[in-house]
Amino acid sequence: MRKKIFDVLNTIYGVLMTVSFFGGILPLFPFIFALIIGGPVAESISVFIYEKYYPWIIITGSVAILSGLIAMYVGKLEGLSIKSVNTNKSSDKN
Repeated sequence: MRKKIFDVLNTIYGVLMTVSFFGGILPLFPFIFALIIGGPVAESISVFIYEKYYPWIIITGSVAILSGLIAMYVGKLEGLSIKSVNTNKSSDKN
């Protein structure tokens, strides 16, 4: 059961992080277009992206990070640990 929850949360994390990444890059083109045309139309495009679009991308990224942290907790992963990982036991003797 724990493995299934871990896999689902990792999938949610991956999908939402991909959406938020590309969603963050997507407004580049309207911003460039707004810079080219200028004036009040450019201002309205920029304000729309800033006030209506970016909050949803920020929420998506936040939910992605939350699901990733919960997945680490459920999977008992220590991603934020200062312990060193040593898989080669023979190197401890050197």
